[in-house]
Amino acid sequence: MRATLLLLAIAVFCISCTPAKVTRQDIEAKAETLDYGDFTSATLVSKSWQASADKKYPDLFAYTQNCVELYGAEGKKMNAELSGFEPISTAAELWALNDVGTCLYIMANAYEDLKMYPEAVEAYATLANDYSYAQCWDPKGWFWHPARGAEAKVKQYKYKK
Repeated sequence: MRATLLLLAIAVFCISCTPAKVTRQDIEAKAETLDYGDFTSATLVSKSWQASADKKYPDLFAYTQNCVELYGAEGKKMNAELSGFEPISTAAELWALNDVGTCLYIMANAYEDLKMYPEAVEAYATLANDYSYAQCWDPKGWFWHPARGAEAKVKQYKYKK
C-alpha cells in the first residue's frame, strides 16, 4: 500500500512539474498588461531575457513577438545585405538584425522548454533563414551567433509533436 501511495505521489509531482503549453490567448491577455518600456529593440530583448530567466512564458512571448513585429523587416533587410558576420567593431550597428535574431533565439528556446515543438521549429527556421548573421553581445565581452545550430534544431524537432 505504501509503495502504491509513493508511486502515486511521485506521478502527481512529475505531472505538476511538466510545463504547461502557452496559448495565443495567454499571450494576448498578458500583452495588454505588460510594460514595454520605451519599445526599443534593446529594451524588448532585455525584458525577454528577464522573462526567460523567470520562466514567465506569456511575458516572454509577448516581448519577443513585439520585437519581431516592430523590427523584423529592418533586421531581415540588414541580414540580406550581408555575406558574412559583421566585424566586432561594427556589429552593434546592425541593431535590428541582432535584436530580432536574439528574440527569435529566446522564443525558440522557450518553445523547446515547453515542448511546443512545431512552434520551436518555426522560430528556429525563421532565425536560420532570415537572421542568420545576427550576433548577440554577451556581457562577458564577446558576440555569439544565435542562429548557430538553428538548422539542426529544425531537423531535430521537425517531426515531434
